[in-house]
Amino acid sequence: MAADAMAGTRRIFNTETLAEIIEEQAKYLPEEPALLFEGRTWTYAEMDERSNQAAAALRALGLKPGDRVCWLARNVATFWHTLFGAAKTGVVLTPVNWRLAPAEVAGIVKDAGPKLLVAEKMFLDPVEATDGFSAPQTMILEDGGPHCFDAFVDAQAPARGDHKSGYDDPVVQLYTSGTTGLPKGVVLPNRCYYEVGEAGLEAGVLQPRYDNERLLHALPHFHIAGVNFGLMGWSRSMPVIQHRQFDPLQIVKDAQGETPLNAFFVPAMIMMVLEAAKAGGASLEKFVSVSYGAAPMPEPLLDAAMKAMPDATFTQFYGMTETTGGVTTLHHGDHAPGLAQRVSAGRPLPGCEATVRNPATGEILPPGETGEVVVRSNFVMDGYWGNADATQNAIRDGWYWSGDAGKFDEAGFLYIVDRIKDMIISGGENIYPAEIENALAEHPAVLEAAIVGMPDEKWGEVPRAFVAKRAGQELTEEGVVDFLRDRIASFKLPRRVEFVDFLPRNPSGKILKTELRKR
Repeated sequence: MAADAMAGTRRIFNTETLAEIIEEQAKYLPEEPALLFEGRTWTYAEMDERSNQAAAALRALGLKPGDRVCWLARNVATFWHTLFGAAKTGVVLTPVNWRLAPAEVAGIVKDAGPKLLVAEKMFLDPVEATDGFSAPQTMILEDGGPHCFDAFVDAQAPARGDHKSGYDDPVVQLYTSGTTGLPKGVVLPNRCYYEVGEAGLEAGVLQPRYDNERLLHALPHFHIAGVNFGLMGWSRSMPVIQHRQFDPLQIVKDAQGETPLNAFFVPAMIMMVLEAAKAGGASLEKFVSVSYGAAPMPEPLLDAAMKAMPDATFTQFYGMTETTGGVTTLHHGDHAPGLAQRVSAGRPLPGCEATVRNPATGEILPPGETGEVVVRSNFVMDGYWGNADATQNAIRDGWYWSGDAGKFDEAGFLYIVDRIKDMIISGGENIYPAEIENALAEHPAVLEAAIVGMPDEKWGEVPRAFVAKRAGQELTEEGVVDFLRDRIASFKLPRRVEFVDFLPRNPSGKILKTELRKR
């Protein structure tokens, strides 16, 4: 375990295994509040006790170290108790995206091969009706019937058991978003959480500024940040306010109290919170820390957020599920208006080597040149579950090939240009959609925009724009193209503009360009 540190009266620490986080806090801060969920508060001692009950429940259901538990539910408190309970028994918790179509969920469950499926009934019924789906042992959350998982956990004696998970033992399996292909199971051992925790402490991220500061948690648990953010809060002795799911109106309501709030959002969530606060004439000044990631933050949105949350420190995290959410971080001081790096992803975290390479030759490229982001770190995944070919393609000679296109500047800041697979090749010229999207974000009538390549007989591909307008604003296809003429090269101009009510996104806030291409 890393040495303890103090920030004000906050105890800050790191542990070699995930299970030890709650055990350490139960030892040092047993009566302090740890988790608040829909009117109920658990202290650290109560969290540890119920996680022991969850561990006993898993053993009673016949699960052994290395077995998988698929979890199909919104953000309920029992998730955390089960996560720690699973970690204490060597069982690997596998949260599944409940927003996927039932057939997609069924495919993930089949791939994971769990010994137990725990789900909310509203999500389970459609999956069980999928053709060919063979359900493993299944229990229901919050149902109250004979197969109620919550009641089964509550009926167990709080016996931790003798199993001791190690540094290299798998603890969580998360599935990729599937924006560029079928979802893959990312196997994350205790090592990944310990090492990314060490990097975060050394980088000084998420440092509590107030003794009564609390984490507002509304990220889905099947997202890498949805797990990480809660763990980071508890390792910094901050209580977690758990939202069942993201609701901008409820978040604005929470921000009207006296408690300083520390939150993690994706940019799309920030946009919706700002819109909700504006519509209700409400203040967001109680936010004292705002972390963000998973998608680029357009500069106009960043300016609006910093204005609405004047006391907040802003931190960007760039990473992916395969790197336990960590590669680079952009600190608050680098967000100041006028700084070139404010639109970057920041500098590499301690313990992470990041390079930009030619995707064809593997050659490391100099600053200013765009290539594929390739990283090496102790918090890179073990691999993809049951998929040796995909693992070998992603991790080569110890380096993880991200699929992201990026470039470094001379000061060592990394700029994410786009996904390699989203790049448009038009008449031999490389066009990165993010460049056009960032230019469109400056238009006062544009709420959000996405660019994809569409087939063209002459050029091979040409850009096509999908634009969502702000309420009450008028905008034409010609107006969009005219706005861009002085901002980007003529060959990058969209050949067609389609106006939409909203852009399709996955739960982590990434635009589903595969859906746009289908149109």
